[in-house]
Order: sequence, then structure tokens, then C-alpha cells
Amino acid sequence: MISKQKRQEMILDIIQHQTISNQEDLLAQLNGRGVETTQTTISRDIRALNIVRQKDSVGQLRYQQLQETTVEKTEKGSTTAVDEAIKEYAYFAKSVAFMTIVKTTDGSGNVVAGIIDDANLPEVVATLAGFNTIYVTSTTAQSAEQLANHWAALIG
Repeated sequence: MISKQKRQEMILDIIQHQTISNQEDLLAQLNGRGVETTQTTISRDIRALNIVRQKDSVGQLRYQQLQETTVEKTEKGSTTAVDEAIKEYAYFAKSVAFMTIVKTTDGSGNVVAGIIDDANLPEVVATLAGFNTIYVTSTTAQSAEQLANHWAALIG
């Protein structure tokens, strides 16, 4: 059995040298290298490695590692990390009742939501993320509005 670290190194190598656009293709590549794993494990690895689906230089969606600026400059799980991720990957934030809706670049919704979750912000109860949209549930409408206003100001 291969170690988690070795599997994650292989994932990074695969996405850096091949155009991989979904978890099934990534799983197939790992299987082709003799690594038996599950899609659930791949999902965890993608989040842990800050991998998102973004358009490459020719406009094709593919897995790429989130720029390390967000993680290197700030402690993972800090408010600053959330702000950096919002600045880099979000283009819309608005509150609706007790929720904040955040629109991100294609494929980065899950990773940005993970960064929000890891920060344990007191205003955030939970996140629900998709391909490019995050629903952030807050304890009150006022908290949601404060988050949305702060993030919208970061986006510009």
C-alpha cells in the first residue's frame, strides 16, 4: 500500500504533466500507476492539496494547484487566508437573509469553502460549495450581511 504523502505527490505530478479535468480521470491515472484508492480519498487529497479546476493558458478546464500565495503568506485556517482566497478567486458576494452567496472562478468553490471552514469564523455556521458557488450560512442576517460587505469590499 502506498503512503498518503506519496499518493499526494503522485497526484501533483499527474496534474502538472497531464490535462486532468475530473476525479474519474485522476483516479484512472493513479490506478494506471498501480495506486488503488477511492474517489472519496481523491476528494480529500484534492482539498488537502488546494487543487481547483481552472482554465489553463489555452482555455481548457483542468486541475491545478491553488497558488501557494494564499497558503504561504498566511496560516491555513486564518481570517487572512480567507481574505486572500476571496480576493484571488471570488468575483461576487451578497447576503440573502442569514446566508452569504459567493461566486468564484470555475472549479474553485470547494477549495475556497474549505478555507472558510478551516478558519472557524464565529459568523459562519457552515458552508455548502459547488463548482463556482458557495453558500455560507451564518447565525444571523446581520452576520451574513457583515461577511458579504467585507468580502465584496475585498473583491472590489
